[in-house]
Amino acid sequence: SNSSDEGINTSISTTTKAESGSSENSYDDTYNDKENELFFFDYKKIKIDITTSIGVKIKNCNLVLDYFGNLNLLGEIENISTSGKTNIVLTFDFYDKNNQIIFSDAQPLTVNYLRVSTKIPFSYTVKDSSKFIDIAKIKTGVNYKDYYKLFSGNVIARQEQFYYKNNILHIEGRLINIGESKVDNLILLASFYNKLDGVVFIKQGYLPKNNLLPQEQENFSIEVLLGKYTPDFTHYDFEVFFEDSIKMP
Repeated sequence: SNSSDEGINTSISTTTKAESGSSENSYDDTYNDKENELFFFDYKKIKIDITTSIGVKIKNCNLVLDYFGNLNLLGEIENISTSGKTNIVLTFDFYDKNNQIIFSDAQPLTVNYLRVSTKIPFSYTVKDSSKFIDIAKIKTGVNYKDYYKLFSGNVIARQEQFYYKNNILHIEGRLINIGESKVDNLILLASFYNKLDGVVFIKQGYLPKNNLLPQEQENFSIEVLLGKYTPDFTHYDFEVFFEDSIKMP
């Protein structure tokens, strides 16, 4: 997820006491009330409501309040149809306990194509605590366009080894293009899960280059610093994303 060093935003209005007619004590009370709300805020009580779409499934959703005070909604989108998907956009509606919308947003995926029988992790971050302090329900859905062209490239990921060193998890492996076409814009994403299969964080793998010829191989590596910044996880999985290279006449 995209975390920030800003932490929880507990700032209050910059209106001066003279303009508002407030006293020094009322200023402090407002600040303390905000601090108390954040202290008692329990993100685990927020309900996640999934809007179903034909051919695309949103699954393994999970909420994480990170070390910096950001609320993160994570999950996966799986293509369960018989055609590829493109122009994928996630939609989010945030409701209070009275089922009134607090705010809505949309977020396009950085990967443009989702092939048949593949999945992609996603993460949406709310950094402003004043926006999520009253959230009782999050409704999420997905919009997309069908993409019927078949990919002639086919890249698979194989893990070679993993080990721990200096509180860092090192994962190493290879990408192999077993398809018939050169592939471009290679991206490797690792999804890390808790024991309930909820996504807790996402890590992009390091690749020396972002293209592969047919039958070509490339090493990859992923490093995860374990500690207070990293949510607990029990297992992980890889997904590879790419586009077929444009065939010149």
